[in-house]
Amino acid sequence: MWTKIKAWFKHSLTIAWARMVALFGFVLAALEATAADRDLTGALQAALQPQYVPYYVIAIGLITELARRRTAGKPQRGG
Repeated sequence: MWTKIKAWFKHSLTIAWARMVALFGFVLAALEATAADRDLTGALQAALQPQYVPYYVIAIGLITELARRRTAGKPQRGG
């Protein structure tokens, strides 16, 4: 089982982290879309402008993964 999980992440903790961050962003976007409590929504909007936060998190995750994929599988230099 761990072998399959590691293979899905291309044996890279960075890619695993990037996918978790992107997933967290999608979850935040879904919560923002379904938030019905006006007190909670108002407090979040005053503090963080939450309508944009999930998209920032998604972008960070995707950029992190793309950056890591650039060097994933390449032989390391030096050493």
